[in-house]
Amino acid sequence: MIENHKGWEIDFLWRDMNIRSSVSEKSEVCLKEEMKWMAVNLRGQKIYARSLKEIRHIIDYPDLYCNKSY
Repeated sequence: MIENHKGWEIDFLWRDMNIRSSVSEKSEVCLKEEMKWMAVNLRGQKIYARSLKEIRHIIDYPDLYCNKSY
């Protein structure tokens, strides 16, 4: 864990780590593989983003993002 932001544990994903999802669409899987940061809350809900700043922004302003995964 890199930091805890408003109850979300934020961690850096290494490039060689494979992020698997239940989504069968190839484009969405490719997008998730580009993500380098992940946040998990106490309920186990996850957020993926390209930067630490983006993760914090998603947590602070969830209504601005249309694909809410938490």
